[in-house]
Amino acid sequence: MAKENPNTAGNASNTLIEVNNLKQYFHIRNQLGEKSYVKAVDDVTFNIYKGETLGLVGESGSGKTTLGRSILRIYEPTSGQIKFSGVDITKFQRSKLLPYRKKMQYIFQDPYASLDPRMTVSDIVGEALDIHKLTNSKKDRADKIRNLLQLVGLNTEHSSRYPHEFSGGQRQRIGIARAIAVEPEFIVCDEPVSALDVSIRAQIINTLEEMQERLNLTYLFISHDLGVVRHTCDRVGVMYLGHIVELVESEELYKNPLHPYTQALLTAIPEPDPEIAKKRNRIILKGEIPSPVNPPSGCKFRTRCPYAKDICAQQVPEFKEHGKGHYVACHFTGKL
Repeated sequence: MAKENPNTAGNASNTLIEVNNLKQYFHIRNQLGEKSYVKAVDDVTFNIYKGETLGLVGESGSGKTTLGRSILRIYEPTSGQIKFSGVDITKFQRSKLLPYRKKMQYIFQDPYASLDPRMTVSDIVGEALDIHKLTNSKKDRADKIRNLLQLVGLNTEHSSRYPHEFSGGQRQRIGIARAIAVEPEFIVCDEPVSALDVSIRAQIINTLEEMQERLNLTYLFISHDLGVVRHTCDRVGVMYLGHIVELVESEELYKNPLHPYTQALLTAIPEPDPEIAKKRNRIILKGEIPSPVNPPSGCKFRTRCPYAKDICAQQVPEFKEHGKGHYVACHFTGKL
């Protein structure tokens, strides 16, 4: 039986994206030809409100990118439900999904690999305009592309150039222009600044925030940089091995982390003040993140958790509310 989504209680009218019991498994075969599954996303339930930025953090391999791509149906979900503005789009055929493709866009992590090197900026940004038939003439198309480039901080003469003629930050601006070209409501930002120089990151983040305010956008912001997430996100979900283990408003997460994994992540944030850094009680996690092919029983974090007990191996902890809007999946929340 599907679990009720606790995050949408009383907020149905303000919910843009609703995800219920989403699973994304990938088939693999071992050297003997035996079939098994990579459980990249495993029974995830949460929602995203209109106009907010929901951050998604966790170690590499925790399933953040897979979750973002599954919501947009770039990957076909194994099971579960995805709703956009109350409409279940999980099983839509390609032709019926096209109008929703326009409403949901993606900004990729790598600004070098995500742009076709054989296409000019005009063709890259204008491709979506052509697919969704959003222009009436060549002049109208050219005007929209110029306006989009200006909106993201690029010059109009850039439209005739190719991706290799731009810096990493400029390429990411092209990616942003491509994403907003079709006037979407929701954008998945998949580590949009992780491949950029530190000096450029703030500029791109500011651009994203300006676009959100101007165009009334909703973001799912995927990142492993907890400092960036604190600055940009309204709420934050913490992922571990395909599961969301904690979800709460950003400031509350940093002030009062309840899950042991979240606590460990927050102590790993670099502290610029050496005196404060010396006094900090750093939590060092032992071992590596387990394989999603053969995850641990019960709580998936138990093999690295300093507080694990027998119950952690026997039962999957319920993802439930501990304080207003603070959801945690841990048997010992509030008892540690």
